[in-house]
Amino acid sequence: MSAAAPPAPRPATPGYYASHWRSLDYFNLYRLTLAVALVFTGLLFVDSDLFRAGAGELFQASAYAYLLLAALFVLGIRARWPGFQIQLTAHITTDIVLIVLMMSTSERLAGGMGLLLAISIASGGLVGSGRLALLYAAMASIAVLLQHSFSLLGGSARHDSFFQTGLLSAGYFAIGWLAHALTQRALHSETLAQRQADELALLNRINALAIESSPDGLLAVQGDGIVRHASPRALTLLGVSQAVTPGVTRLDACSPDLAKLAERLEPGESSPLGTPGGQLRVRSIPLEAPEGSRVLVLEDQSQAEQAAQRLKLAALGRLTANIAHEIRNPLSAISHAAQLLREDARDSAQTRLTDIIANNTRRLDRLVEEVLSLNRRDRVNPVSFDAAALESLLDELRQTEEIPADAVIVSMPTSLHVQFDPDHLRQIMWNLLRNAWRFSRKQAGSIRVGAQTAGDTVQLEIEDDGPGVSAEHRGKLFEPFFTTDAQGTGLGLFLARELAEANHAALAYVPGSTGACFRLGMPRSA
Repeated sequence: MSAAAPPAPRPATPGYYASHWRSLDYFNLYRLTLAVALVFTGLLFVDSDLFRAGAGELFQASAYAYLLLAALFVLGIRARWPGFQIQLTAHITTDIVLIVLMMSTSERLAGGMGLLLAISIASGGLVGSGRLALLYAAMASIAVLLQHSFSLLGGSARHDSFFQTGLLSAGYFAIGWLAHALTQRALHSETLAQRQADELALLNRINALAIESSPDGLLAVQGDGIVRHASPRALTLLGVSQAVTPGVTRLDACSPDLAKLAERLEPGESSPLGTPGGQLRVRSIPLEAPEGSRVLVLEDQSQAEQAAQRLKLAALGRLTANIAHEIRNPLSAISHAAQLLREDARDSAQTRLTDIIANNTRRLDRLVEEVLSLNRRDRVNPVSFDAAALESLLDELRQTEEIPADAVIVSMPTSLHVQFDPDHLRQIMWNLLRNAWRFSRKQAGSIRVGAQTAGDTVQLEIEDDGPGVSAEHRGKLFEPFFTTDAQGTGLGLFLARELAEANHAALAYVPGSTGACFRLGMPRSA
């Protein structure tokens, strides 16, 4: 059995708050109570001398009509139809008409029941924001004056009672004006409070968004160790998987190490904290609160180190690019001079020296080209590659590196399709294939190239049968200028990863293989 749907919210009336309708509801509750009291009064004194002769029935009929209309008003308030001001005017008009009718049935009740109209005028002005309070006062004054005039014509009232009626009417206007002034002031305060509440809610949403998006974790902790707030980032950095209930969970229950450190931290101080996820730096910021609350800021040191590394590499890239441009011209001159010397060489010693010059010139030229490629990594023009195109590229690179055909075993599905910049893919594959051949046993089947599809990713792996990469060197494989080969530049794998990331791909070393294995994860295309 499905749960009942929640009740639909009541429709709003433009220009009026929910508090207006609630006040109107309370005002009508007073009317219902008054109507019940008047009905009982009519039942108890219908045959007494309280009323004029034959007027008791009119009083009873008016009281019953008053009770019935008050009950019907409840339905209108619940439905909020018709509009607020229409309902309020109908309520006040009903009060004036029926109470004046009941006043006309008894001279002894006329003065006291006239004060009931003062309550209705004041309530109508307060509930309706004072917009028609003076109109209600005028309507009540006219009705009371007419009733008194008819009483004079009927001989049931004295001429000197006009003064009392005039004072009552003046009181209606005074009460109406006072209600108007008070409600205007209250409405201004309510509008101001609502605007401030909206601004505070907006500020809270901005603060929540800033906290959620912050790379640092934030923990608000009371002086007694109770966690008042914990951002998701803070729980992730601390490795906390259990639910944290603000105002209930203690800091030492979710992170004992952080709780001990927080006890030692002075306001404004920071200290490192080791966690299973990495190294953090904890900073304590005091809050001006009587319970000694403070905010603990958890900074991920690995992110700070990565940001510093990116800045260093960016500066290094700009510097090396400028140097590379300056090196190319004299390098070309040296290479050309070495060729001329080789042509004029008279013995093997001179030939050997020119070969040394040529080899080192080519090495420097390759280093310059890699540096310039690194600065062109963001110029991506992807094209579609299928299995045949990848095999053709591998065969071309194999021939360029003079690798025997039987040394490379290629295995990939024919349905493979990827999107990649051709120059970037050539550079990555050439670097991986050259490294695999350099460190392999240089036998048949020493290099194995395979590809497989995993979801929306195509994983291309190049594995050799060499000694592999030692554990101490694996963390530095993709750092710039790191190499274990005396003839290497140390930029090959770093450049390959940068080019892969520029194409929304990922290059990684795969441990556990017999030799070295690198995996290139590329987005699959349709």
